[in-house]
Amino acid sequence: MTKKMLPVLALLFGLTAFAAAQSTTEAGGNSRAEPQILHPDANAKDLKSDLERMHILVEQMQRNVAFVSTGDTPLKHQFQLEIEMWQLLIRDMEKKAGVQESR
Repeated sequence: MTKKMLPVLALLFGLTAFAAAQSTTEAGGNSRAEPQILHPDANAKDLKSDLERMHILVEQMQRNVAFVSTGDTPLKHQFQLEIEMWQLLIRDMEKKAGVQESR
């Protein structure tokens, strides 16, 4: 009975190893893959849409910080600092987008 099972087990292990190799390749295990090159206009459009979304989120954060508490608490101050940080990041990204648009 064990002699009959050996070919079946060998086939099973072989298929398992093949499936594992295939899933690794499909998941990006191949380091020789060509990088995807996008059209520069597509990158600019993506950046603009991201910036618009970021503006909306910062405005929501500013509206929400008013509901934290009436006084100047550490939590409210932390939220204000984070809003400021996001505004600086957005301005920096807008400057870089302006440089890209002028090219």
